[in-house]
Amino acid sequence: MQPPSPDFFDDSRWPLLQLRLPGTLASRAYEDCLAAFGRQLDRGERFVLIVDLSRVSMVPLDQRWRQVEWFEEREQQVRELIIGSANIITSPLVRLSVSAIMYFKRVPLPVVIVPDWNSAEAWALERLEEERRVRGPRPG
Repeated sequence: MQPPSPDFFDDSRWPLLQLRLPGTLASRAYEDCLAAFGRQLDRGERFVLIVDLSRVSMVPLDQRWRQVEWFEEREQQVRELIIGSANIITSPLVRLSVSAIMYFKRVPLPVVIVPDWNSAEAWALERLEEERRVRGPRPG
């Protein structure tokens, strides 16, 4: 049996990047997901992120520590490129896991936790509109 594809990212509405996790990932799939996220950062363009964690039931401790480490490795890119992150979380355990990550590694960007996709999208689109007002329209 093959692990699930790490390609959970949807950039079809760029600069709105969507990450939908199908559930708690095995360690290898989690590393692949972090690598794919790193490739998004390597584009060098500012974006807003929506992370759908609604199907995740628990984040293993090793993955929480790995997330802290990954943010430390990518801190400059995260600070410069991610306009904000809306996290869809419905589980109290996942909310606790995310809070623990944010406690150990203060994320240098606006982050909101919301209960559903509509709330996440509305928040993300507001960040994009604010970005356009502050920095002007994207060249293109």
